[in-house]
Amino acid sequence: MKNDKKYFWNNLKSFSNQNALIDTTSNKSITSTELDKESQILAEKLNLSVKGLIFLFTTNNTESVITYIASLKSGNAVLLLDEKLNDEIRNGLIKNYNPDYIISSNKIVPEQYSLSFNYKSLNFLKKTNNNSIIIFSDLAVLLSTSGTTGSPKLVRLSYKNIQSNAESISEYLNIDETERPITTLPINYSYGLSVINSHLLKGAAIVLSEKTVFFRDFWDQFNEFKCTSFAGVPYTYTMLKRINFNKIDLPTLKYFTQAGGKLSEEFIRHFNKYAIEKSVKFFVMYGQTEAAPRISYVPAEKLSEKVGSIGISIPGGELKIMKEGKEVITPDEVGEIVYKGDNVMLGYAETRTDLSEGDELNGILFTGDLGYKDADGYFYVRGRMKRFIKIFGLRINLDEVQKMIENHFQISAACTGSDEFLKILVQSDDHKTEVKVKEEVMRMYKLNFKSLVVKTTTQIPTNSSGKFDYKKINEMFESE
Repeated sequence: MKNDKKYFWNNLKSFSNQNALIDTTSNKSITSTELDKESQILAEKLNLSVKGLIFLFTTNNTESVITYIASLKSGNAVLLLDEKLNDEIRNGLIKNYNPDYIISSNKIVPEQYSLSFNYKSLNFLKKTNNNSIIIFSDLAVLLSTSGTTGSPKLVRLSYKNIQSNAESISEYLNIDETERPITTLPINYSYGLSVINSHLLKGAAIVLSEKTVFFRDFWDQFNEFKCTSFAGVPYTYTMLKRINFNKIDLPTLKYFTQAGGKLSEEFIRHFNKYAIEKSVKFFVMYGQTEAAPRISYVPAEKLSEKVGSIGISIPGGELKIMKEGKEVITPDEVGEIVYKGDNVMLGYAETRTDLSEGDELNGILFTGDLGYKDADGYFYVRGRMKRFIKIFGLRINLDEVQKMIENHFQISAACTGSDEFLKILVQSDDHKTEVKVKEEVMRMYKLNFKSLVVKTTTQIPTNSSGKFDYKKINEMFESE
């Protein structure tokens, strides 16, 4: 099994007795040495005669992280899933991928599985018969592209993918053993997992919390455990502004990061101003699960002059703009953003058979995002290549409309639709906003009154990763 190389999970013992994990629920901590020992014991129990597949249902607690590290040490591939995943999706994935182990606090034992052993609240269920499909030797982690999707389509990440990205992130964020990040995102979500990986790599102490940033007790925990950073998606920052985050005293905060979707320029300016006033750093970042997940970042000191940019490539990576098979050299010319790096996934999987496939992308990722590079070499996203609809022959970029509404009205908006019809959901408790937004979109894009509908809501639906849940958004329009 694959355990001999210097990956971050095999380097824990070098940090001696420094705290590695602090669990806010149990108020107990575990050192790097203890994490190494406990995960090794579990890894040996998970050892199989041939490489297998583990389903690990996680929460933001110590045992989930220990079991994640154990899964990596065992040499098996591990799919990280949310413990709160509904039964229908859960059972569908189990049936589709036939994991060799299911690790969960759920006590239900599916057919063809039996309880192998327990570890704290987790039940380790083992498949009663062997799988015949060989799993690719370098496959380490499987993740859903959205964090919660019921689709069987998964991202296949190698050992090199997650190690190289952890190294790059720790380099540009200057992570060292003095850092204390607090978890704000699920471990099974690529952004949340990257926080775990990059900090364990450098011997930092990770504060594990199940609470949300929208309530005072989360920030009480932040101060109690002297946390130094937190991560957030656009929805996080929308809510932080609403609760007057700038009035919360956080004396140990060093920096905070944003990824997981495009944050409006108005919000970037707001939180950048806060960062400058508090003498802390704000990093706006860009990535995809397919890149394990970080691709680019804006250096904190450049954010004021590069608002709206996704920044420059992470250390060790390379960004280009491609159009019709050729690299675009001219500044401001739009094309597809293409990334090259050691963190680019092996490929996708939709069935267990796909897990036997090797590296299909050779380190090159066509992101599907349209964008351009400015004269200083900073990259900007204009929208998704597939996020377009056509209305009376006019091509409408849904992301562009969304951005316009957010910047013009300073409210959150989600745009969806199909050819000939645009649907816009805005977060507001004032129904007059519907009329104002509709009039502005009609004026800007020369649309007919009957070709779009605008609805207000007090809360735009999101998934556990904090990204807009477009399936639920569409259902809100269909329910009328």
